[in-house]
Amino acid sequence: MVIVGLLILLVVAVIVIATVARGGDPTSIDLGPFVIRTSFTGVFVAGALTLLLGLLGVMVLLSGLRRSRRRRAEVHELRDRAGAKGRSEGGSRKSAPEQATSATRASQGPPPAAGTEEPRRQPRDADESFDSAPRDH
Repeated sequence: MVIVGLLILLVVAVIVIATVARGGDPTSIDLGPFVIRTSFTGVFVAGALTLLLGLLGVMVLLSGLRRSRRRRAEVHELRDRAGAKGRSEGGSRKSAPEQATSATRASQGPPPAAGTEEPRRQPRDADESFDSAPRDH
């Protein structure tokens, strides 16, 4: 494939050099109300620029399609993960505040026995608490 690609590029280079070197003949292009007078080289360069712009447009289009395909696949995967996580928790869907409350309770351990009160945990530093003023208990 590399050899075929190099041969194609070589043929294109020969055509470009021949067109630029021998394409000085005057040419006119009739577009109805407009008549463009140029040389054969001008027509060739205009066609080459048109081809390059078309190629650039196709490349941008394909890049955008690939990007949107990746984003759709990522969203689909995240939805699958969220659905699997919801099913693994017993099939019950909890709202975000309920999940946060149950997670906090689980991390704190069992509730204290009736009649016993846990001492309030003091913050380690003033930045850990929203209110850094001393409190009266």
